[in-house]
Amino acid sequence: MNLKIESARRQLGTALALYLQDEDPVSVHCLAGGGCELIEYYATKAGAKPFTSHMMRATPGLDIKQIRRLQRQYWNAFKHARYQNDKERDDNSLLAQFSDVQNDHALFIGWYDYALAVHSMPIEAQAHQVRYIALYPEKLDQKHSIDRYEKIFPDLRRRSRVDQKRMLNDAINKARTDPTMMDDEKTERRSLILNWQVS
Repeated sequence: MNLKIESARRQLGTALALYLQDEDPVSVHCLAGGGCELIEYYATKAGAKPFTSHMMRATPGLDIKQIRRLQRQYWNAFKHARYQNDKERDDNSLLAQFSDVQNDHALFIGWYDYALAVHSMPIEAQAHQVRYIALYPEKLDQKHSIDRYEKIFPDLRRRSRVDQKRMLNDAINKARTDPTMMDDEKTERRSLILNWQVS
């Protein structure tokens, strides 16, 4: 058992559980940020291309440092009081722009890389990935059709945030009753929130 991967799994799992309950978006973002940073390395170590490599390919001229700044801007603002030069950070204007919408992206990236590293995901994460594509179809490579995603989440973009999350929870509950999905080797059956038991 790789305890670093297990640590990333717990951070991503707890973040997604809070997100699904529409609880504290700051905690969701901080947990997802920590999980993302860890699991990207293990996706690469598994020989896969983490989500950041797709971002660079899709946006010519964007380098990894720029991606890191974009990806981690809110996370860094939440967790650091000072810059490396010991000067106090003034992140008020940035943090005033933060909303739970940023968690859509952080969770998508973290679970995407997690699936590359371990070849499975909880059903909640699978449903979130499908919902993400239905909500942000412009993020999907144009050679792929979004029809199947929109069929599961019809008119998602026109709905309120509350309805979008309700639809996600409904899709998860429906998927849990589908033995084909639940018995699939790519479906991780562990709970989102796990104890830390090292043996």
